[in-house]
This record gives sequence, C-alpha cells and structure tokens, in this order.
Amino acid sequence: MDQVEETGTGRAELRARPLPRQAGAWRGPGRWCVGAWVGEVRAGVIVALFSVPEGMAYAALGGFDPAAGLYAGALPAVVGALLCRSVLMVTTLTSAIALTSQEVLAEAHLNPADGANVAALALLVGVAMAVFALLRLGSALRLVCGGATAAFAVGIAVQIVAGALTDATGYRAGHHNQLLRIAAWAAHPHAWSSAASWTAAATVTVWLSAHRRHHTRPHAVLIALVVGSAGVRAWSAPVPLAASLGALPSGLPQLSLPAWGVLAQLVPGACAVALVALAQAAGISGEPGGGEHRAGSTRDVLAQAAANMAGAFFQAMPVGGSLSRTGVAVAAGARTRWAAVASGVALAALVASCGRTVALIPLPVIGALLVVVGVKLALARLPELRAAWRRGAYERVATVLTFLAATEFPLQYVLLLGAAVSAIPWLVVQLRRCRSPQAARP
Repeated sequence: MDQVEETGTGRAELRARPLPRQAGAWRGPGRWCVGAWVGEVRAGVIVALFSVPEGMAYAALGGFDPAAGLYAGALPAVVGALLCRSVLMVTTLTSAIALTSQEVLAEAHLNPADGANVAALALLVGVAMAVFALLRLGSALRLVCGGATAAFAVGIAVQIVAGALTDATGYRAGHHNQLLRIAAWAAHPHAWSSAASWTAAATVTVWLSAHRRHHTRPHAVLIALVVGSAGVRAWSAPVPLAASLGALPSGLPQLSLPAWGVLAQLVPGACAVALVALAQAAGISGEPGGGEHRAGSTRDVLAQAAANMAGAFFQAMPVGGSLSRTGVAVAAGARTRWAAVASGVALAALVASCGRTVALIPLPVIGALLVVVGVKLALARLPELRAAWRRGAYERVATVLTFLAATEFPLQYVLLLGAAVSAIPWLVVQLRRCRSPQAARP
C-alpha cells in the first residue's frame, strides 16, 4: 500500500479548504462549531482505520514488529500535527521510510525486530531532521523547478497505486520499478484473486456512488470503508484481513529506550532516512484560507524531527509526512490540523480497546481506496505538468527525468536529482555573467 479535495484540481488538491462564513462559530459555541469538530474527528477516525492495515503492512515489509508500524501513527502523528505549519500533513510511517530503515539496519548488521535498535534509528532521524532544519534544507527543497516538483509528487502517487494494487487484487508483481509493476499487474488479470478483485471493485463502486451525491460526498471514504467491510463479513468472502499482517498489540505503547551503543554506526543511515521522509513530505501542500504552502518549511521539518524524537521513546518507527494518509484525510473532509491529531488519538484508542474489531478490516477494501487516493493525487498534478510542458524543452526534460527516477530510485536520490537539474539554468546564467561582466549590468 503506499500522502484530497473531492472536487479540487491542481495544487488545491491537498489544500485546506476555506471554511464557510458560518465557520466563525469555531471561535465560540454553536451548531457550526460542533459540526466542524465532528467533521475533523470523523476524518481522523477514517485515517486511523486506514493506518491499522497500512502501518502493519509497512512494518512487516521491512521486517519490523507490526506493532511499531501502528505506534508510528499514534504519538508521532499528534506531535507532528500540533507543531507543523502544513495543517493537513499527517506525520506517520510510509513504505519508503520502512524500506530505507530496513536497508540502514541491515548495513549496520542490526536486527530490525529489536525495539531498541528501531528506537535508536528513530531518535537519530529526528536529530538529522533538526540539523537539516538549521541548515535550511527545507527551503532548498522549494528551489526545485515546478515541473520536477509535480513529477516527484506524481511518482509518489504511482508508488501508492502500485503498492495498493497488491492488496486490492491479490497479485504481487516481482518488479522493482513501479511502472513495470503496474504493467505486469495489468498484463496478468488471470492471476488476480477473484474474491479480492470483486471486493475492491465493489468498494470503488460504493465510493463513486457516494462521491457523486453532494450530501454524501464528504463521507464517501467512510461509507465505502464500512460498506465494503460489512459486505465481506456478510458474504464470508475469502479475502485477507488486517489480522493476517500480524498480531495487534493489546494496549498503548510502553516507554522504550534506544540502544545507545549503536548510535554512532547509524548516523549516515539516519541521514538517508531523514532525506527520504523530507522528500515525501515535500510533495504535500496545504494551507487554510486558500493559500499555497508546500511542506518544506523549517517549521515543518522541525515538526517531523520532534515527531521522530517523541516516537523513539514509545516503540514507534521513523516517520515523515505521508502523502497517502494526508490524501485520505482530505478526502474524508479534513480542514485543519485537528484531523491529524484526532487520527493519532483514535488510532491509540483503537489499538488499546478495539483491536479484534479493527483486525477484521479487509485488505482489498483498503487497497481499493488507496488506489482511488493515488489516482486523484496524480490527476491533481496534471495542470502543473501541462504548465511545465509549455515552459520549454528544459522543463520537459526535468519533468520526465524526475518522474522516471521517482518510479525507480530511492526518493532521497530523486530529490537530489531534481535539485541538481533545477540548478542548471541558474549555473548557466552565472557562467554567462562571469564571462561577460558588462552584460550583467542594467
């Protein structure tokens, strides 16, 4: 599996929708205040329901304890939401972070199932992010040209879709490249699980039906999730459930301490994980009131750093801004940071009290809705891609290269590629000025 405004397009897709005039009741008692809070809590609960199978799957993908993937969506999500400037960003575990963390621990010859090793890595990732914030790395991310930025976000959306198709249809492609995985999936419909595929198709149909009606549109994701899960239960469809990913923890996370002796050998790897997390968060934008803000500011980087440091002491894996989970939140009607706060609180409550019920969520239902989220995120960037295409051959090359790299290489390298390509015009101008000093004068 592996971050949406229902009717918006372009960059407004992950932008906080301006509250209606009656929303002034947020600052005082009244029906609109209660309704607004209910909407944020509802969006948070939906994100929490998504986080159970998704967090467990990402942790299991990297050989970690599934509980660490769940806990990554609890306290870190709350801390990140309270501190970040991008009010819609959900800070939690992603598949790219899980895989990069696995590679880092493997290179250090450390067991990923050992909670002390995971805590040490998460703590160092937080420290690395804090250092990056002091170095203004977040501001440097915004220097990447528009075409490369849009292509990077579309590449992440392709990763979300490619990962979700496995859960939606039961077919697992062996390719590393995300585009080849989707192509292999499309070329082998006979290998799809019929039960999983029909469940996913029914879930998408329910979502489309709810999405087309104005009064049910804000609840479309929740309706599809509930109806799809209830349908699987009623017909006893033989599809995998969230419980198949591993045993759910029976309570809240306990205080954990890092393995202090391994910190030195994890420093380079922690920087790589931090870059991956920040690269993914850079594809998220959103600011209340219709403004535009991309999640690369110093405050956002520091918020993710604090989320990692807090999670390190409560059995959580490294985290960062999640494009998929943010997309789910906005699709569910999130408008403020309180939806992400509610998601962390709701996930902790679900894990502590409703573990058996949550374990019954069918993976094809989650996979189908994540495919919807990924497609909407990609379509939302089409206006930016068209604008970049019209700006000339250089922008076209940067856009295509960044997109192809995002479907093949680790995201930290894709980010560096985008920054390097974006810097070429500036370097050309500087070289021309050095050769012709008079030409540079007004």
